[in-house]
Amino acid sequence: MKNRAMIALFAIALLAAPYLESSDEKPEDMINRARAIIMTPPMPSAEVVTKSLVEILDASVLILPQTGYSEEYRSRIEGAKKTIVETSLFSDKAHQYLGLAYKLVTGGKAWKIPDELTSAYREADIMAQALKICQKLIDSALAERKAGRDEQAVRYLLEFVLMVITPIEA
Repeated sequence: MKNRAMIALFAIALLAAPYLESSDEKPEDMINRARAIIMTPPMPSAEVVTKSLVEILDASVLILPQTGYSEEYRSRIEGAKKTIVETSLFSDKAHQYLGLAYKLVTGGKAWKIPDELTSAYREADIMAQALKICQKLIDSALAERKAGRDEQAVRYLLEFVLMVITPIEA
């Protein structure tokens, strides 16, 4: 059962991230590509997912406003990116770095698996629900960015990445 859930989350990870190359692009373009991949099969390779999640994290760094914790946030994101690239998407260390970055942008609130996924779902239902949540997170990040609430947009991007890299048991 646990393996099936991990496979389902890996499938989400494969669907969840875009093909991103250039660091000169606008953060909105990076986010839009991520949304396009979520909604458009086929699933990319794990390497593409990893690269894309790193690019999403880069977008979050680009849009984070100057705050008292900006440098610490960047440091946490750099640590998470390095760990994801060198180990795996499901690295506990990367999850810790991202969790700490999330706490910075939420005033100390810890990330948790969305309630919609903690109830008793069948495996196929979990996958469908997780995809909906991922799409909603990307849409929310874009809406917050457009409204000028960049800190909230960063929060949604981090929730998206954390959702993709967190194994969920059915």
